[in-house]
Amino acid sequence: MPGRREFGLVVASILFAGLVAELGLRIADVAYPIFHRLETLRGWSPIPGVSGLWMTEGEAFIENNDEGFRDRHHAVDKPKGVMRLAVLGDSMSEALAVPLEKTYPSILEHKLSACLARQVEVLNFSVSGYGTAQQRQTLRHNVLKYKPDIVLLAFFTGNDVWNNEAALDGHEDRIYYVLNNGTLKLDDSNTKTSRFKTKMLWRGTINTVINASRLFQLIREFSTRAKSIFRRKKTVENAIFDAKSPDYEIFKPPSTDAWKRAWTTTEALIVAMRDDVKLAGGTLWLSNLVAPVQVYPDRAVRADFAHALGVDDLDYPDQRIAKLAERHGISAVTLLDPLRRYADTNKAYLHGFKNTRLGTGHWNETGHLIAAEYLSQGLCAGLALKK
Repeated sequence: MPGRREFGLVVASILFAGLVAELGLRIADVAYPIFHRLETLRGWSPIPGVSGLWMTEGEAFIENNDEGFRDRHHAVDKPKGVMRLAVLGDSMSEALAVPLEKTYPSILEHKLSACLARQVEVLNFSVSGYGTAQQRQTLRHNVLKYKPDIVLLAFFTGNDVWNNEAALDGHEDRIYYVLNNGTLKLDDSNTKTSRFKTKMLWRGTINTVINASRLFQLIREFSTRAKSIFRRKKTVENAIFDAKSPDYEIFKPPSTDAWKRAWTTTEALIVAMRDDVKLAGGTLWLSNLVAPVQVYPDRAVRADFAHALGVDDLDYPDQRIAKLAERHGISAVTLLDPLRRYADTNKAYLHGFKNTRLGTGHWNETGHLIAAEYLSQGLCAGLALKK
């Protein structure tokens, strides 16, 4: 039977092997950190200064700036003669799955500078999972101090509406706005509970420990990938898009009180953000970032999906957002028609990656490039008319 000496040797060997692995990973500069943390202002936010690889979907090196956003550092004071455009969005715009220079905000900066014949600086304040309520909080607490000339609200029709209604979204850590007698009131009760504060402390401790060790990060990454592979194997035989999913109610006119509240609250938030930006001396622009099924490069798949939902087409959310913009004098760039036309003409998947499933998930490099092309065209044309 092993004694204390043998047990001590085993423990020492394990510790030594772990130390060697840790040093090797650091020398090779391999890092898979946790990029987000819980916080009381919005529920969660990116961690400032964290950098490492993201391979859950696609593959990219992620480096958060000193405010925590996936972007390069920007001075608060706006350089003379520079036009500033701030992007507010969710995971579609944070774009963890592609290299920074391949994201549409980065490409948009170059295209706008060229077409406007002046220097344009694009700042990206997008965060995965955010709904419009969290984006408004980010606008007020992070964006407006940079004095942007334009704030582009990158509205993702795939989930931004139901993210704004607790009865549909049900996220226990999210903040919401509630519309009561025409007035928006912040509901941050989720982040005021003892449950949330305990969870935030626990998660914060775990994040600190994992982010301090490359070995722990690697173990976590292997676990995440294994779970992802298992999920993909379970769903590989399923339909590409499941019409029974409640998320896809977005493609129908709202028929329940919860969906009606989701839409009216969302619309009120967009108008409120228009007023916030105007009060700060800027202009709000609105663009709809399309859902994967809307631009899937197979008309038959889209038609079958629409039929299963009981609708003629999948355009309802985009049409409603466009009407809202027109009704309230908000400049807008609609991406649905040009992106769908591009996908059909070129048989191109704008969403999805080799390590996930093409046609689903977030924009790949092609999606970002084509979106930036049409966004820049719309912005340049609209700004030219306003001169």
